Parts: sequence; C-alpha cells; structure tokens
Amino acid sequence: MQRAAGREWLLSPGVFWQVHPALPDVLASVVGEWADAPAGGSAWDLYGGVGLFAAVLAGQVGPAGEVVVVESSAQAVTDGRAALADLPQVGWRTGRVERVLPGLEGSPDVVVADPPRRGLGRELVEALCARAPDRVVHVACDPAALARDVALFAERGYRLDGLRAFDAFPMTHHFECVAVVTRTR
Repeated sequence: MQRAAGREWLLSPGVFWQVHPALPDVLASVVGEWADAPAGGSAWDLYGGVGLFAAVLAGQVGPAGEVVVVESSAQAVTDGRAALADLPQVGWRTGRVERVLPGLEGSPDVVVADPPRRGLGRELVEALCARAPDRVVHVACDPAALARDVALFAERGYRLDGLRAFDAFPMTHHFECVAVVTRTR
C-alpha cells in the first residue's frame, strides 16, 4: 500500500512506482500546478501507470471533464482502475502510447507524459503537436532525453515555461525532471 496525492494505492508486484518515498507526492504537486487543466476540459495522461497524475487531473477537470490514461501495463491499468474507481471522468486505454494515440479523439487541453528513459522522441512529439494541446507537462528521468524532446516541441511552436529537477537518485547522474511547454501559435 502506497499513499500519494491524497489517495491510497494498492499496487500489484512489479507495477511501477517511484522508488524515492517522497517523489510521488512531489511530482503530483508539480504536475498539478503546471497542468492547470480547465474545469470541464480534456486531459491525457500518457504512460500513466496506475494513474497518479490522472487523479490530479481528474480533480482539475471535475465531473464534467475527461481524463484519458494510456498505459501499456495491463496490471497497472487494473490497479489504477481500482484506485480511481470513484472518478468516472477517468477513462483507461491499455496499449503502447504510439499505437493508442492515433485512435484517441479530439484535442486535449493538456497532456501529461511520463515516458520511459528514452523520452518521447520525434514521432510522438509531432503526433502530440498535431493535436495542439495548450500545454504539455513532461516528466522525465533522463535530462538528455528531456532536453531533446523540449527542443522538438520548440521546433513546433511550443516554449519552455518551467523546469524543475529533483535529485531522487543520490550518488548517480540521474535526476527526475518535470518540464512544461506551452503552445505559442
């Protein structure tokens, strides 16, 4: 049992959760501040895991809004559905983001993405920019991949509006980072 973002999370063995005990709450707070999803709006939580960020987004969009979580781990989706069963505005899609994204309808107001170490890459950044969200909050454990992704967003009319780094892995070169990019055109 884990506790974060004001909720309890019962996690199955092998389901991803941040190793540093304070990091889930810290990340949820920063993501919530920067996502600023509008009431009644639409938000996507890509690589959403058990829905930590979806819980925050659901509180922002409220019952009239929609949060779509995309996660490849079927067990994480099962655990997330159980943890967020009281939030009917949260919908789940099981599958790899690059395969599920083309089938998602509409344009979200905000996207939260927490990809694996390799980051989003050119194809996913282009696909997201084609949907023209107002903001993308990018959570990353590899600063180099994050820098590349931020540059790709900049090429497509987004500017970096915030960046925070957390030394959650002491004595290593890894930092957990959160960046927010905002559409300028």
